[in-house]
Amino acid sequence: MAPIESHEDIRRRAPRAMRVGDPRQIDPRLGGPAPDPVIAGIVRRRVPALLATLCVASIAFASWIWLHPPDPVADLRAHAGRLVSLRRTPAAALGARVERWRMVASNGDTAVGLWRAARARPEQAAAASPGRAPASARAWAVVILGGIGTDDRALLLVPDSLPVNVLAVAWPWNGPRPMGWLEFIARVPIMRRALLRTPGTIALGVEAVRRECPACRVALLGASLGAPPTAVALSLERADAIVLVDGGADLDRLLRAEVSHATRGGIVGAIVGAAAGVLGARLLSSLEPARHLASARELPALLVDAEREERVPQACVERLRETLPQADRATHVGGHVRAENAQQIASLVEIVWGWLAALRDRENGS
Repeated sequence: MAPIESHEDIRRRAPRAMRVGDPRQIDPRLGGPAPDPVIAGIVRRRVPALLATLCVASIAFASWIWLHPPDPVADLRAHAGRLVSLRRTPAAALGARVERWRMVASNGDTAVGLWRAARARPEQAAAASPGRAPASARAWAVVILGGIGTDDRALLLVPDSLPVNVLAVAWPWNGPRPMGWLEFIARVPIMRRALLRTPGTIALGVEAVRRECPACRVALLGASLGAPPTAVALSLERADAIVLVDGGADLDRLLRAEVSHATRGGIVGAIVGAAAGVLGARLLSSLEPARHLASARELPALLVDAEREERVPQACVERLRETLPQADRATHVGGHVRAENAQQIASLVEIVWGWLAALRDRENGS
């Protein structure tokens, strides 16, 4: 009978590459055993195939949307729900009275944002009595959608000293932002859904603000790429006023300009931008402000444009003005709005708050 081999004998007889514990098998990036080379080879072969499949599916999806453009209002409602719950968490690290809001919709979607209540003034407390509404009863509450890079931290750009309640909502897209072309194409259906959820996110914010402050006037504020979703959110939830900063209409031109900006212009930017503009405008046609004219008519509106706009084509600016012919107009200093430009933000705050205060005074008859 052959002698029984010990575990150590078997280990010594095994090929070095198969020995358990061989330090060359440890992948320093993962802190554990390196993947089996056969499995790794299969994964390397299948990932491109998977990406190619997703790209084909995305192209088929885009083709279907191209041939069957949806009704814009019905499309937005299909991607939105009513507010069913609001979870509030203090965020003292971000400032006094700041809270994180988590808003859950009836369709299962979740929106997040940062809320800051207006600082109570002495005259407001003195005016409150059992039989009389407080002086803040018709105060402003502003729901903000900033640029994609700013998200809900747009709240921190509004001075704490202003007598205004502010909710800044985050964009629904939580996937990677820098992406390769194949990765981008493969994610087209997911990104489209996220973008079409954006007006519903704003509408949820309006509902949540009205739950918190039932007597407040509610204004919407959309900046840069946040302007089109903010404008069309009026088809889902009514507001008392709207402010659009450095916005534009005509998604075809807007998307072409954005792609050209991202690719730093040139021939590649022009070619890719043209294709992206046409296809993107069709896929996101429900976000075109010009298709939601009925919801914006007669609403007090303010359009604030840059002195030297280098990002939004002038034709898009003009198209937005045609969409909101009743809007007041103003100009802020510098070029396209940038969150890190303190002078620019101060100019915007002065313009927007001055307009809202004047609107409130007119409505109060003062």
